[in-house]
Amino acid sequence: MAAEPSGEGVPCTVVIADDADDVRLLLRLLFDLDQRFEVMAEARDGREAVDLVSVHRPNVILLDVSMPVMDGLEAIPLIREASEDTKILMFSGLGASHVEPAARALGADGYVEKGLDQTGLVEAVSALCS
Repeated sequence: MAAEPSGEGVPCTVVIADDADDVRLLLRLLFDLDQRFEVMAEARDGREAVDLVSVHRPNVILLDVSMPVMDGLEAIPLIREASEDTKILMFSGLGASHVEPAARALGADGYVEKGLDQTGLVEAVSALCS
């Protein structure tokens, strides 16, 4: 079961899954600068994302769609199985109209495009933490 944020002082736990090292670094920096969040781990592919969710049971996983080994869409049902309370926010450079319906049908809780500004991304994650 995912840890429940319980107000002030208890950060929302996050796992970041993206195959690009620079994207993971920027996301970690973005969330590390905001005391509402704690980045638990980072995954380079969908298989690693599933494993990390199993171990850490974060409140939210920020999950890229296009990754090696196992893509984000393939990982969604396995993440749900590993930690049913973890919210899944798909994060992709692909247009929402192409992938979002499939992601939601598989169990994703939200979808944001990589072009979204930093404030919008942080607020999208924050909304899933409450």
